[in-house]
Amino acid sequence: MGMNNQPQSELQQLRDQLQALMDAARLNEKKWRRLDQFEKQLIATRTLPDLIRLVLEDYKTACETDVVTLVLCDPEYEIRRILERAQPDCAEIPGLVLLEKLPLHDAEPAPYLGLFDAEMGRAIFDPWPVACRSMLLLPLMRQGEQVGSLNMASSTVDRFSADSSTDFVERLANIFSICLENALNHERLNLIGLTDPLTGIFNRRYLETRCQEEIANVRRYRTPLCAMFLDIDKFKRINDTYGHIMGDEVLRTVASLIKSELRSNDVLARYGGEEFVVLLPQTGQHHACEIAERIRCTIAAHPFRIDGRNELRVTISIGVSQAAAEPEGSDLDIAHKLLVTADEALYLAKETGRNKVVSEQTRPPMVVAKRSLIKMLGFGSV
Repeated sequence: MGMNNQPQSELQQLRDQLQALMDAARLNEKKWRRLDQFEKQLIATRTLPDLIRLVLEDYKTACETDVVTLVLCDPEYEIRRILERAQPDCAEIPGLVLLEKLPLHDAEPAPYLGLFDAEMGRAIFDPWPVACRSMLLLPLMRQGEQVGSLNMASSTVDRFSADSSTDFVERLANIFSICLENALNHERLNLIGLTDPLTGIFNRRYLETRCQEEIANVRRYRTPLCAMFLDIDKFKRINDTYGHIMGDEVLRTVASLIKSELRSNDVLARYGGEEFVVLLPQTGQHHACEIAERIRCTIAAHPFRIDGRNELRVTISIGVSQAAAEPEGSDLDIAHKLLVTADEALYLAKETGRNKVVSEQTRPPMVVAKRSLIKMLGFGSV
């Protein structure tokens, strides 16, 4: 009887082992399908903000973990600028860490799996609502250089044990690295069509689109919006006297000086020639005039070097306008009116001595009519 039971017992053990293997195979197949779906989503994502959002929000489900964070090396602040254009408060994106440089390694970076290391993980995972007990750090590599790390943490001690396989997640990390590079290249190509090649700031095309977006925000959130029209005084004389190379240098420097006085969510664009436009979201006219005066003083005090010895003094005239608190009409019409009003205030600044700030509240109707006539007839700037 006992001899008959032994084969039965061994057979049951084999069945159990086979069932365990089949269960593991089904589980692995389920993981592969989930990760394959996530890979397709990664590859289909074109923009950098959407790519980062996808990783930080959906990676937890794909990899069955509690916390996902992303560290990216951003020495030139390129990633930050791209994100700020899409989302001004990008610094507050949970799980995203942008560093000017990554910690140096003696050898090629390798994945880390194991118990949660407080010293290593503090900057990456703190603060988080779950108590992290194990973690996985995956280096992101492109062309032999580390560009960041994809990091996961779990409240379970053995979720990321040292002997765990990383095939699934390393594959995803490699794909994400490629997608990251593609997204950055895509953003760079878009930026070429929206920036002024001489000064590196936005161009008129971008300004016209962004201005309508800001008008929509005025309607939605009832927040103020101001615009500045800025024009370098007697710029033609600078070109005629010192040449176009010096004129280009003045344009670049003026753009840089204006930008230095603005916030990250303000918009600076070259409108054409020696004219610039600034959009100031969530800013009333009084504050906008204060900012304009700072810009004017900064440029007037800046020594523009000629041939390394002589100095050229440059001044700028500025017109300021504010969108109506409850604007009527289309976003395009209101945006046009905002810029035209700032342009008219600029003309008054030019007519009354240059090197000054004038707001729409101080411009007389006669000057407005004269400015409109000059624009209509197509005469140059003053």
